[in-house]
Amino acid sequence: MGEVIRWAMAPVMRAWIAARTRDYHTLPRPRDAPQAHAAGINSDRILLFGSGPAVGWGVVSHDLALPGSLARALSARTGRGTDVDVVPSPAVTIRSARAELAGLKLWRYDAVVVSVGTTDAVGLISPRVWQRELQAILDQLSRSTSRTTRIFVLGVQPIRSIAAYDTALGSLGATHARALNDLTGAVCAPLPDAHFVAMPAGRARTPGRIRTAADYAAWAENLADSMKGPLDAEHHNGPSSEIDHDGSPTGHPEWPGPEGARAVIALGLLDTDPEERFDRVVALARRSYGTRSAAFTFVDGDRLWDKSNLGEAPRVYPLAGSVTAIAVRSPGALVIPDTLLDPRTREHPLVVGEPHTRFYAGFPVEAESGERIGVLSVFDPSPRSPDEIDTVLLRELALLIQAELRRRPE
Repeated sequence: MGEVIRWAMAPVMRAWIAARTRDYHTLPRPRDAPQAHAAGINSDRILLFGSGPAVGWGVVSHDLALPGSLARALSARTGRGTDVDVVPSPAVTIRSARAELAGLKLWRYDAVVVSVGTTDAVGLISPRVWQRELQAILDQLSRSTSRTTRIFVLGVQPIRSIAAYDTALGSLGATHARALNDLTGAVCAPLPDAHFVAMPAGRARTPGRIRTAADYAAWAENLADSMKGPLDAEHHNGPSSEIDHDGSPTGHPEWPGPEGARAVIALGLLDTDPEERFDRVVALARRSYGTRSAAFTFVDGDRLWDKSNLGEAPRVYPLAGSVTAIAVRSPGALVIPDTLLDPRTREHPLVVGEPHTRFYAGFPVEAESGERIGVLSVFDPSPRSPDEIDTVLLRELALLIQAELRRRPE
């Protein structure tokens, strides 16, 4: 597209966008918790950010939208679990994306997926501005993520596959979108951790629907194909967060840290009575693993406090040197088949003294804001074989605890 034509038509196209999308606020979109999960061990944590496919137009659940579809598609390819957090931002543009990304805890993720550009493409943004802003976003992500995080930038989907833009003017935006996609591919190509993913058109439109679950499933399959290789390579090379001998992640803020402490306090659950909703999950964990004890434990400053405790362990005990302190800082499930054989735990008071814990397995529990605030644990005075422990189930039970933390009792 010639620069003179682009300059002359840009105001017209921006006015057209405003008219075509005026009623978007009436369209269905997910309003449930902005997460999706797929079962498995050694889970990949994904952040999906932006507009367009990330928003979930046309469906009412993130499980039916791109987050749930991507979690299932990626786990089917990797054999690992997948946790997808989504930050949908219908109005985000290439110019505003950096400000919105700045407040997110990006270092927590194995991959960040950025979806932006439809409005920019139809508005005929200057290619020079697009390239400059995209490079700035990638630089920001490089600084704010861990050194092993992979970045995936979604291409602008074919413009006329979007019902609102399926007109003659939409063809002008479609031509510009293809040029922006070429630029995005060129910017990402030399960067080892950045990947451009072309977005195909959605499936044949259903009358009266803007998007359907089938559209998101197809997009997720396409995206998962691109993500599998880079994520597999990272798991082959080692975990995304290196762990010190005491369980602390190197290169990241210490967990649980001040933000975790604030998140615990904000829940308003410390030093409250047991609740059936948590006891039910803890009892299921104890029964599933056949252990004498199980607990759901909060980290509260320099102490550990059990919201739910079924067994013989004390309800309150010091954080320093505890097995649970190691578990809350672990990247996934912590399984210690025999605590007397592990140098981290063999001298702990609850190992050498009552209740003489010999086997321990725990999975971190997170607040809605993402901080690790506690652990779901099962433990027993008899050691176990590592082959006996279903860490997939332990993760699923920890996710049930997290769901209860997000649900406010009536």
